Order: sequence, then C-alpha cells, then structure tokens
Amino acid sequence: MARKPFAKTIRPAGKAAWLRVVAGIALIWLALFAVIVASSGISVGERVMAYVDIMRGNTSSAVKIGLVYADNEEVNSFTNGARLAAARVNAEGGILGQDLELLLYREEVSFGEGGFERTIARTMRLAGEVARQNGLFGVIGHEWSDTAITASAIYNQNDILYLATHATASALTNHGFSLLFALQPDNSDNTEMIARYALATGLKRFLVLTDKSDYGKEAGDFFSAVATQQGGNVVFRGYLPGHGRSVDQLLMFVLDNNLFGKGDYDAFFVASALTLDTAEFIRRARELGLDKPVLGLEYMFSNTIENHVGRQKMKDVIGVSLFDSESVNALSTDFVSSYLQQYNGMPDLSAALGYDAVMLLKEVTERTGTLDPGRIADALKVARYGVPFEGVTGKIVFNTKGLITDTDVFVVRHDGTRFQTVASYRKPLEWSSDIIERSGDDSALMPDPAANKEHTVP
Repeated sequence: MARKPFAKTIRPAGKAAWLRVVAGIALIWLALFAVIVASSGISVGERVMAYVDIMRGNTSSAVKIGLVYADNEEVNSFTNGARLAAARVNAEGGILGQDLELLLYREEVSFGEGGFERTIARTMRLAGEVARQNGLFGVIGHEWSDTAITASAIYNQNDILYLATHATASALTNHGFSLLFALQPDNSDNTEMIARYALATGLKRFLVLTDKSDYGKEAGDFFSAVATQQGGNVVFRGYLPGHGRSVDQLLMFVLDNNLFGKGDYDAFFVASALTLDTAEFIRRARELGLDKPVLGLEYMFSNTIENHVGRQKMKDVIGVSLFDSESVNALSTDFVSSYLQQYNGMPDLSAALGYDAVMLLKEVTERTGTLDPGRIADALKVARYGVPFEGVTGKIVFNTKGLITDTDVFVVRHDGTRFQTVASYRKPLEWSSDIIERSGDDSALMPDPAANKEHTVP
C-alpha cells in the first residue's frame, strides 16, 4: 500500500503555545516515569534520548527534511515540486524503509536601511530553529544568497546536509563547508551564458538595470563585464527601485532622456533579489510600449513572473534554466505529466529544483545505505567520477566545493505563450573561439567543445 506523504509547517511557538507546554509538563513527567518504570532492557542513553524526543514532541520515526521557502503562501511551485517528490518517495517505500516527512519553514528578508542586518539576524534564528529539530536529515531551500550563505554556516556546524536550491552567489561555495551543495550554477556562469546568447543573436547594446542587493550588483557586474569583453556595449546602467516601489519614474527616464533613445539599445538586462520586482518592471515596460527583449538569469523561468506579467506581455523575456521543460527523456516527461495532473499547471525551474533535491537525497541514501551526512557528502562528490545522479534537471554532480558541474544549462525564451528552450551550454564553460555563423534560415550554430555537440540558437 502506498504511504501517505507527510508535509508539516513548523513555525516559532507563540506565548500561548509555550503556556500550554508548561501546563502539560507535569503530566508529561508522570507519563515518562511510568514508561521508565515499565521498561526493561533499555540502556540509560536510550532512555535519555526518549526523554528528549518526548519533551520536544518528536516521537515520529520518519526521516525529516527541512524545506525553507520564501513565498507568502506555502503552496508554490517550489514546495509543490518537493511535495510531489515526497509522495513518490513514500509510495516507493520511503528512505531506508522510513517515511519521509517534510518540515516547512518560511523565511523573510528586510530591505532598506538596516535591512541586511535584520535579514541576517532573522536567518540565524530560523536556521538555529531548523538545526534544533531532532532527527533532521537535511535541509533544502533558502531563496536568497544572503540567507543561504548565513544558514549554511549553522547547518555545517551542526552536521546537517544542506542543498541550496536557489542561491547563486559566487561566494556560496567558497567557505569550505563540506556538507553544502549548490544545485544551480553561480552568477558568473549564468551571466556569461545569457550575455553570449544575446550577442550571438544580434543583441549588442544593453540597458543594465539591477537593484542594490548583493545579488543584483554582482549579476550586473558580471553581465556588463562579459558583454563588453565580447564586443557589446552597456549604453546605460541604473538601479531598479525595488522592494515594491513604483518603477514608473525609471521607465519615464528610459522613454525620455538626453542620453539615449529607443533606437540606441537592443535589450534590457534586469536583475533583482525579489522576483516580483522583476515581474513588475516587465509588466509596466510592456504596458508603456517598451517591447525590447528583457534578459535575466534563473529567476526568469518562473510561474510567478508569468502570472504577474501575463503571457502575451512575456514575449522575448529570456533567462537561464537547468530544467528543460521540452526534454523528451523519461524522467522529465514523467515529472511534467505528474505535476500537471497534481497541480493543473506547468512546472517551472523552482518546481523542478524542489523535486530534484528530495529525489537526490532519496537516491544517495540508497547508494550509501546510511543517513550519515559525511558519508553522503562524499558520495555526492565522488559521483562526478563514477555514476552520476540523474534528475529532471539533468545530470547532478558536484565539484569538490559542492557546486554543480558537468551538466547542461539552457537558455529559455518566452514566445508569448510559453517558455521555449532556444540554446544550451555545458558546465564547466568552454567557449569556442570560432565565430558564430548564421545560415540562410536565420539560425545559428554555437560549437560547444565541452559538450562535443552543436546547439541551435535562433
């Protein structure tokens, strides 16, 4: 019989909850005393652990995975993907014969003056709460690089495996944390791919607009550097208002200024720590008649952006993605079919990452036969030189720092109805010095020595 998947939301207990706990302590201790008196053949250590579990309320024997998400609602593509995987894991017998239980935690960030410090403090408290969860096997999630980097230190200190599904800061994997694994390429790789794709398709003059977050500034720096080094031109670089503030003043400047006109640039490059800020920029730009392509990174392939902007206005929005929704391999087609049936919508990159993270932990425990984080971390890294893990996002292997490598990453471009895969590259990047040649049907072939194959770029 298929086991029912677990999903539970864990939040800090309020005062009322603590009062109920205190009120029940006497009864709990009486129950503990009865258990001890009635038991026999149990070691002192086992009895102590039983005390701890019962006092914390952690009597479940399930394998627990913490899932840290950022949306205001628990039901979003990331949590949906993870839940879909958990249902499959439990239907197939769980993890090493135990049920899988997802523990959901919502993180928050602050902006403006003092926002970074408040975000770090909140993240430290949240990560500490997650790490104290008894029987925790691992953690997946954290949407922002600032929160992921902060939380990774706490998880590593507490010997907890951490799969960073969304963070792409280049600094994430530079701290030597042996239990940290980044499931997406970093900003350096992603910006190089999107810049080279743009240049290959005749887009050479850019307006670079980012927010003032570390993520936005790093992405803007990397994109500007690659674009100019490869013969492009940054016509203007400015800041998105961000944090829910109106973008109209910025857009009025783009429409009417003394520095450049509409014919002086080919595309926008937009990077923001908040997905909705990017979505609002695209929506208002399209409403005001700015129909130039909008380039971005991994956040562009998002149901959140498409729902906010509207499909028709999404035309020529371009991003990068590990997930090729048009793939015909069995894992991807099965995932897309199951997701459509369960949630009545197409999965985006975030859904695929949530699904892959859970399934990866299932597969690595089957290979190792253990829940030991050190042995699992070693198995994840040596798979690069042996049998790689396969997910709906493709091959999943890591370098010695824990950064995903040796895998295909795709450029996706919206045609006004949906995102389509228009190019791909193999990480680690190895670019050909050959000049891209256009054929009569307005297509181009981009040689990729690392992948040893040719990719069609329209």
